Amino acid sequence: MNSSLVFLFGAVIMAGLGSALVWLMSRPRKHTTGPDEFRKTLRHLNRDQHPGPHSSSAVRIMGEDEAGAAEGPS
Repeated sequence: MNSSLVFLFGAVIMAGLGSALVWLMSRPRKHTTGPDEFRKTLRHLNRDQHPGPHSSSAVRIMGEDEAGAAEGPS
């Protein structure tokens, strides 16, 4: 067998073993999420993305008194 093919097969085998080792070492040890974990995560994300009254992008609904004052005198 040609030495370049041996080197190629050796590199492919080493890459496969290295990838399997990294995958085994980086995966979580325990499955700690419960059945409600996804729902809790979505609620947490939703709460974080709603702008508060201090945000410049928040929509403010004006009442009738404020709407008349904002238009100015006619």
